[in-house]
Amino acid sequence: MWSQFRWNIFLVRLACRGAQRILSQPQALPSGGSVSRVDWTATPMLAIQELVRCPRIDIGLQLPAADRLSDILSPPEITSLIDLFETRYAPYLCAQPGTPEGSNALLDIVRCTIASRHLPPAARSTIAPRLQKLTEDVFPREIFNPQPPLEAIHALLILAVWTPICGTGAEGRDGRLLIASAVSMAMNLHLQSESKRAIDLRADKTGLLSSPDKQTELIESIQKWRLWMHLSISESMLCLGTGRTPVSHFSQSDHEMINLSAMAEFTLSAVRDIRLGLTAKLFDMSEIALTLRMKNIDELEAFYDKITASLQLLEGLSRLITPLPTITQHDTFYSQMLILQFHACRLLIIHHALREIRTAFERARPQTPWYAAELRGQALSFSWGYPALISAETVLTTFLASDVDLLNTAPDIVYALVAFSATWIFVSNFSLLQLNKGSVGGASERLQSMTIARLNKIAHSPDHAASRCGHVLAALMSAWEQRKPRDTWDASTLSNLNQMCMMPGIPHSPFPNFEPFSPGAEGFLNPPSYQDPSGGVTTNSDLFMDDAFWASFIENLNSDGALPAATQNSVVTQ
Repeated sequence: MWSQFRWNIFLVRLACRGAQRILSQPQALPSGGSVSRVDWTATPMLAIQELVRCPRIDIGLQLPAADRLSDILSPPEITSLIDLFETRYAPYLCAQPGTPEGSNALLDIVRCTIASRHLPPAARSTIAPRLQKLTEDVFPREIFNPQPPLEAIHALLILAVWTPICGTGAEGRDGRLLIASAVSMAMNLHLQSESKRAIDLRADKTGLLSSPDKQTELIESIQKWRLWMHLSISESMLCLGTGRTPVSHFSQSDHEMINLSAMAEFTLSAVRDIRLGLTAKLFDMSEIALTLRMKNIDELEAFYDKITASLQLLEGLSRLITPLPTITQHDTFYSQMLILQFHACRLLIIHHALREIRTAFERARPQTPWYAAELRGQALSFSWGYPALISAETVLTTFLASDVDLLNTAPDIVYALVAFSATWIFVSNFSLLQLNKGSVGGASERLQSMTIARLNKIAHSPDHAASRCGHVLAALMSAWEQRKPRDTWDASTLSNLNQMCMMPGIPHSPFPNFEPFSPGAEGFLNPPSYQDPSGGVTTNSDLFMDDAFWASFIENLNSDGALPAATQNSVVTQ
């Protein structure tokens, strides 16, 4: 156990200092060279995260030495930043209201580091880098012992969910590595068993009535269980759609700790517990659905039934999630974010199902378009694609309808989920274009444009995840505008999109103007060789955007020099 703990600490130190990205499943990450390839269809969230990764900028700051938080901030400033974190960030973790039960130097430093993004730009530019460096220096001192305090694990959890904004570019960290290390440390302390222990203590009503020590023991056990739930939910959230299997899992005892059937009380404390339980169930169901496989086309019907059952379970959960912002006045914004996550998970499951069908059909029947696969008289690509599109648009609609003053506090992964959903709409439009079926229509492109504008509006700085996602989506919109039928172009669209991509602090150049392609012409993009499905077999059956589209997109995205060279070849559509 001790050697494993030392290894965890080693990984944490590397992650915090941005030395390199290490994961227990390296095949899920680009690692440079010919293996630096991420399959959008297999690991869509990993692909999005790689695209929005911001390069580190060495601005040559000479940071004054600091050994403690008080060397950087005054006591009132420390109190203000910690209070800001607890009121605006902690609710994402469904933390109980009020002053945290425990605190230590590291936890205070980390909370101040994350909350420092709300400082005025001039103050943030000098204070935030010092806080980040202090975090890196204090971390080993605080957690390098066989029994790390719970507050140190909590601090590591926070750093996994929110990347510090220091004005020097995103740190070379990987949230999945950080959260996996925190989970491993928690398991060394047996936090995964606290739900069973708490249930047993609750059952001993005689002991609780007669012994104050038993009551204290129960309170401590519940506190540890909550931390375990926060860790498990965050790890699942960070791993979903990346190809990495979480280290943690939810036990039956974990689910039994929260009764979701009654919803009798709607105090702030109860609402957060309800949301904690609903979030755990959402990610638990989603993880199970994403493990379903279709090995060959003979398994189509069984696979379809399993996916359908998974989606029906999610719909049952939706009955409890969807009303939350309406039926209680507490944490309305955070309940809306849970609705956003619900639809993103639903979209990921359908994306996974379509990919499994595609893979099986291309292996067994390469001459037959996979998207023409039918079951019980329905073309699955359309019967599943339609609800997927609805979920993608609901993610964007929920994002746009939420409190703009709180959107800039969202975990980094929320912006990635928004970017994934917007990209899925691009995929749908492009797929219909290839099939000569027009476009999605409706409000989809308007939702995308508004989402890009909102992401740029709420961004604290160019290295904020919201800003990076907005930039990538604007580049993708520009690539789509270049590819879609000419008669739908708006003369002002490309100019507006170029403006969307402009972010203070990062040099940009306009996207190049390309000549419109004509059949057989050499130009920006070779037109796809699709035929109408009724007219014969297509020679390119990839409806997740073909290689030419992604190549042009990466070229556009890199035209401003903001995309790291190592990332350029990392996203493919295998």
